[in-house]
Amino acid sequence: MAFIIKKDKSYTWPITISEPVDGGGFNDQKVRVKFKMLSQSRIDEIIKDEAEQDADILSDVLIGWDDEAFKDENGNSLAYNADNKDLVLSVPFVRGALVKGFFASIAGKEIKRKN
Repeated sequence: MAFIIKKDKSYTWPITISEPVDGGGFNDQKVRVKFKMLSQSRIDEIIKDEAEQDADILSDVLIGWDDEAFKDENGNSLAYNADNKDLVLSVPFVRGALVKGFFASIAGKEIKRKN
Protein backbone atom coordinates (compact mmCIF):
# COMPACT_ATOMS: atom_id res chain seq x y z
CA MET A 1 0.00 0.00 0.00
CA ALA A 2 1.30 3.44 -0.89
CA PHE A 3 1.50 6.40 1.49
CA ILE A 4 -0.76 9.21 0.25
CA ILE A 5 0.83 12.66 0.12
CA LYS A 6 -1.69 15.41 0.77
CA LYS A 7 -1.00 19.10 0.13
CA ASP A 8 -3.25 20.31 2.95
CA LYS A 9 -3.44 18.14 6.02
CA SER A 10 -4.68 18.65 9.53
CA TYR A 11 -5.07 16.23 12.42
CA THR A 12 -6.36 16.02 15.98
CA TRP A 13 -3.73 15.33 18.64
CA PRO A 14 -3.96 14.74 22.40
CA ILE A 15 -1.91 17.00 24.68
CA THR A 16 -1.47 17.23 28.42
CA ILE A 17 -1.60 20.60 30.15
CA SER A 18 0.11 20.67 33.55
CA GLU A 19 -1.50 23.43 35.61
CA PRO A 20 0.58 24.52 38.61
CA VAL A 21 -1.28 24.26 41.92
CA ASP A 22 -0.56 25.44 45.44
CA GLY A 23 1.99 23.31 47.25
CA GLY A 24 4.29 22.72 44.30
CA GLY A 25 2.29 20.15 42.38
CA PHE A 26 0.50 20.01 39.08
CA ASN A 27 -3.03 19.25 37.96
CA ASP A 28 -2.71 17.43 34.62
CA GLN A 29 -5.54 17.90 32.12
CA LYS A 30 -5.71 16.05 28.82
CA VAL A 31 -7.32 17.83 25.85
CA ARG A 32 -7.48 17.23 22.11
CA VAL A 33 -6.52 20.00 19.70
CA LYS A 34 -6.32 20.27 15.92
CA PHE A 35 -3.03 21.07 14.20
CA LYS A 36 -2.24 21.94 10.61
CA MET A 37 0.67 19.99 9.17
CA LEU A 38 3.46 22.27 7.98
CA SER A 39 5.91 21.58 5.19
CA GLN A 40 9.28 20.19 6.22
CA SER A 41 10.95 23.41 5.05
CA ARG A 42 8.73 25.46 7.42
CA ILE A 43 9.43 23.04 10.28
CA ASP A 44 13.17 23.35 9.58
CA GLU A 45 12.87 27.17 9.72
CA ILE A 46 11.13 27.00 13.09
CA ILE A 47 13.68 24.64 14.59
CA LYS A 48 16.66 26.68 13.32
CA ASP A 49 15.28 30.11 14.19
CA GLU A 50 15.91 30.63 17.90
CA ALA A 51 13.86 33.85 17.78
CA GLU A 52 10.72 31.98 16.65
CA GLN A 53 8.17 32.49 19.39
CA ASP A 54 5.70 29.86 20.59
CA ALA A 55 2.74 32.13 19.82
CA ASP A 56 3.98 32.58 16.23
CA ILE A 57 4.27 28.82 15.78
CA LEU A 58 0.81 28.22 17.20
CA SER A 59 -0.73 30.94 15.04
CA ASP A 60 0.40 28.83 12.06
CA VAL A 61 -0.55 25.37 13.30
CA LEU A 62 -3.35 25.50 15.90
CA ILE A 63 -6.58 25.35 13.89
CA GLY A 64 -9.10 23.95 16.36
CA TRP A 65 -9.87 21.94 19.47
CA ASP A 66 -12.52 19.55 20.78
CA ASP A 67 -15.67 21.27 22.03
CA GLU A 68 -14.99 20.40 25.67
CA ALA A 69 -11.22 21.06 25.60
CA PHE A 70 -11.36 24.49 27.24
CA LYS A 71 -13.95 26.12 29.49
CA ASP A 72 -14.37 29.54 31.05
CA GLU A 73 -14.61 30.21 34.81
CA ASN A 74 -18.35 29.45 34.73
CA GLY A 75 -17.88 26.06 33.09
CA ASN A 76 -19.02 27.16 29.65
CA SER A 77 -17.20 25.58 26.72
CA LEU A 78 -14.89 27.88 24.80
CA ALA A 79 -15.56 27.34 21.09
CA TYR A 80 -12.59 27.65 18.78
CA ASN A 81 -12.45 31.20 17.39
CA ALA A 82 -9.85 33.99 17.19
CA ASP A 83 -10.74 35.57 20.56
CA ASN A 84 -10.76 32.28 22.44
CA LYS A 85 -7.55 31.19 20.72
CA ASP A 86 -5.87 34.39 22.00
CA LEU A 87 -7.30 33.73 25.48
CA VAL A 88 -6.02 30.13 25.55
CA LEU A 89 -2.58 31.16 24.23
CA SER A 90 -2.31 33.84 26.94
CA VAL A 91 -1.87 31.12 29.60
CA PRO A 92 1.87 30.27 29.68
CA PHE A 93 1.65 26.60 30.68
CA VAL A 94 -1.14 26.00 28.14
CA ARG A 95 0.86 27.61 25.34
CA GLY A 96 3.92 25.58 26.32
CA ALA A 97 1.92 22.33 26.34
CA LEU A 98 0.49 23.10 22.90
CA VAL A 99 3.92 23.76 21.39
CA LYS A 100 5.37 20.67 23.04
CA GLY A 101 2.43 18.62 21.75
CA PHE A 102 2.85 19.94 18.22
CA PHE A 103 6.55 19.09 18.07
CA ALA A 104 5.88 15.65 19.55
CA SER A 105 3.22 15.06 16.90
CA ILE A 106 5.51 15.83 13.96
CA ALA A 107 8.58 14.07 15.34
CA GLY A 108 6.94 10.94 16.61
CA LYS A 109 8.65 11.69 19.93
CA GLU A 110 9.53 14.66 22.09
CA ILE A 111 12.14 16.93 20.53
CA LYS A 112 13.98 19.81 22.11
CA ARG A 113 14.15 23.33 20.76
CA LYS A 114 17.08 25.60 21.43
CA ASN A 115 15.10 28.31 23.24
